[in-house]
Amino acid sequence: MPLEPRPRREKFLAGILFSLTALSTTFAGALLAGVDPLATPGGFFTGLPYSLTLLLILSAHEAGHFLMARHYGVNSPLPWFIPAPTLVGTFGALIRLPRLPGSRVALFDIALAGPVAGLVPSILALIVGIRISSVMGGSPGDGKGLILGESLLFKGMEALFGGVNGPGQTLLLSPVGFAGWVGLLVTALNLLPVGQLDGGHISYALFGRKARFVSWGLVLAMGILGFLGWRGWWIFGGLVLLFGPVHPDLGEAHGEREELPLSRKVWGMVAALILVLVFVPDPLRPAG
Repeated sequence: MPLEPRPRREKFLAGILFSLTALSTTFAGALLAGVDPLATPGGFFTGLPYSLTLLLILSAHEAGHFLMARHYGVNSPLPWFIPAPTLVGTFGALIRLPRLPGSRVALFDIALAGPVAGLVPSILALIVGIRISSVMGGSPGDGKGLILGESLLFKGMEALFGGVNGPGQTLLLSPVGFAGWVGLLVTALNLLPVGQLDGGHISYALFGRKARFVSWGLVLAMGILGFLGWRGWWIFGGLVLLFGPVHPDLGEAHGEREELPLSRKVWGMVAALILVLVFVPDPLRPAG
């Protein structure tokens, strides 16, 4: 059955949101580069390296979902990019499917395609961004600003390309490298096996109704992590509870009893490994 063309109004809204996100991320990128665009309007364009890199990462992630959904005949809408006056300039992007696919295999493939597609440019941005970053002496707590949490994958990239080779040295991450770091964080958050996040879809496709136990366990873990470190886990956990921590049931008529092939179970283990490599329990904390 041929897919319906996207309505003109939907294309217009998606284009407006993308344009606003391009502006907000460029503004954030200029601030990251040490330029106040309000005081120096020409300095606004110094934010382009960060903005273009992050938009590429987010676009790759959403394109993975979009193209895989179209492959399975799911009439996916265009992604919505969400501008925001935050440190990173955006709340990310999303695709709200009008209906879930009627197959656990399709659900799995559509969910996994986004994080995998977004991970590749994130790693490339990290390699380039770390190579062009500078190294300073002294503890990162000696100055102002923020200390970024380092995932296992980031630590590996820093060791290979960062040039930090002694105690008391700190990597001052470039805007391109910061965009790569944000890409890893987006991948980690999306792969959390809860609700209708990508990880929630993957978990449901793998475990069916038993996935609800994984979801509630993760909500509890986010509450504990908020006490131990980053308070942002409470906000994220609250949003998960607001939108529903339990994945909607596909029902027996739509693949509930469908057995996933071995290849998808292997990819499920790959998804879990990616989550371990990119997860950061304490993403941001103030220096000093």
